[in-house]
Amino acid sequence: MKWITTNIRFPEDMYMDLKLEAVKKRKSVAQVVREKVNKKKTASKKIDFGKIMREIEELAKENAKYLNGLDTTKIIREMRDER
Repeated sequence: MKWITTNIRFPEDMYMDLKLEAVKKRKSVAQVVREKVNKKKTASKKIDFGKIMREIEELAKENAKYLNGLDTTKIIREMRDER
């Protein structure tokens, strides 16, 4: 793994919190920061498919109000044929 050295500015209180956490865990401040960044990165990758499906279902219900009485299959086929 290739390492990059960088400088980051923290407010003093945040830096002291990081430093205290590092001392408690017997790690460097850099290691604590890397762990927090990695934790945030992996947490954002988790996808809640159930939530996505619920949102799609809600959108479908909302759109159904505007499509009442329309033959949506026919409309989609016509749109496809226009290509």
